[in-house]
Amino acid sequence: MTPQEIYRLLATAECGAYAMSLDQKIMFWNKGAERILGFQSDEVLGRSCYDVVAGRPPGGFNPACLQGCPSIRALRAGIVPRQLTMQMLCASGERKTAWLTPMVVSGTKNDAPLLVHLFDDHPQPPERIPEGLKTELRMKGADIISDQPISTSPPEGIRKLTKRELEVLRLVSHGRRVAQIAEELGISPHTVRNHIRNLRQRLNAKTKLDAVMTAMRLGIL
Repeated sequence: MTPQEIYRLLATAECGAYAMSLDQKIMFWNKGAERILGFQSDEVLGRSCYDVVAGRPPGGFNPACLQGCPSIRALRAGIVPRQLTMQMLCASGERKTAWLTPMVVSGTKNDAPLLVHLFDDHPQPPERIPEGLKTELRMKGADIISDQPISTSPPEGIRKLTKRELEVLRLVSHGRRVAQIAEELGISPHTVRNHIRNLRQRLNAKTKLDAVMTAMRLGIL
């Protein structure tokens, strides 16, 4: 399941839904999100979620995602992200209390994971919509990585990454292709592939996605 297929499924959701890259840039924003918060899709795409929705817990003052996405923090702690209430910023400048379900979704081994948030301003916590969407995502080949808590202990055989390997891995996690990484870092595609092979070995990962997920769980990313 590609990111575009994930977006098409989120577009059918009755609730608000948006998807982000791992650096918290908004990649998709559905009609439900437009209806609830008032921001149009073309106003938010490419922007950081904490600059747009600025979701904060009731009574809080700072966006909950300013220091990293709650989904990633949950992964690092080895727990499943829970549904929570957030005061989300509207286009009008007002704040609206909404139930938010965060998750980390992976489609294929060649695409970086996505941070997906489902939300609804209904007074009661929604259950049917988040679980229904999760079921559809799984049926179509997506993996809800955040629903798989694991031990936070480093896997056996993990070795520290070099500075360059970490740079390459961070760009991989943001969805960059080999040619894009090579251009951004000023190195050859061959060198990029060598770094990817080496970092996979250091993280004891079979694929690039495995390497990204291991790094997220260890707090490297």
